[in-house]
Amino acid sequence: MKPPTEHLPSGGSLRNTLTDRLERILDAGCVHILWNELYRWYEVKKIAAGTYRDLTQRWQEVSEGKYGHLQMVEAGGGIYLFASKALEPLPGE
Repeated sequence: MKPPTEHLPSGGSLRNTLTDRLERILDAGCVHILWNELYRWYEVKKIAAGTYRDLTQRWQEVSEGKYGHLQMVEAGGGIYLFASKALEPLPGE
């Protein structure tokens, strides 16, 4: 089985799309990725540890390690990703 990074062609539009999504976290604070997008991008039938490791590695490259760990919440037919350093308690708590 190929590692997940080999499924995304270097310089290809899918790799650029994934990088753009992760960069959106830097601009907007979070990004939503549909499960079907992940299945298609990684050419898998099940999202497993390798996919999450690849996303984490790409996040560290995009964020240059300045924004903390990549966090996720499952919702809306996919996952919302955000940086751990962006987390703040609700006002009044």
